[in-house]
Amino acid sequence: MIDDFIAVLDVGAGLGLVSYDESAVRAPHRDVTDFEPAALNADAARLTTIAHRLAGLAGSGDDVAGLWSGRAGDAASTVFAATSVRRGSICADVAASAAALRYAASALDEVMSRYSQAMAAVCAYRVLGIDLDALPAAVATRAISRDEARGEFIARIEYADGAGRAAHAAVRDVVSALNQLTGAGDSPGELILAGDR
Repeated sequence: MIDDFIAVLDVGAGLGLVSYDESAVRAPHRDVTDFEPAALNADAARLTTIAHRLAGLAGSGDDVAGLWSGRAGDAASTVFAATSVRRGSICADVAASAAALRYAASALDEVMSRYSQAMAAVCAYRVLGIDLDALPAAVATRAISRDEARGEFIARIEYADGAGRAAHAAVRDVVSALNQLTGAGDSPGELILAGDR
């Protein structure tokens, strides 16, 4: 999308209507365009599947004494009883993380949808009702004034900048909140179950 917008601005710059710094125009969009909502949604789906599978396993093995007799069965029952609280806690943590990730993915889908709509508006092929290809002739023949055309390009630059900054801030805020909810900010990246075997 940002490349399409740069192409629109190039038309205005070619007519001497606007000048712009391409890196400055691209800057507020960089993190937004690098963000991959599909990957986050896939992660949310995987973690939800894991949470459901763990929930199904949480109670398994609680009746070890009925399945395994003797001292080994008694020892296994003791171990399962001692770890059942921890297993339940782990399952609850994974389920909560899955729910937070699903919510974050949904919120970011909305952010990206609104960002895409804003960028579609600034990338519109028509300026003041005239196709970009016909704009040089329209300006040269004064079918539209240079000031009107310049104002349109400036408005698009400002709108794109605002959309990029708002989307960047929203992505940053949602990811930060997600990190706080899941404790990811406290971890160098190990899985929640990394110490359990």
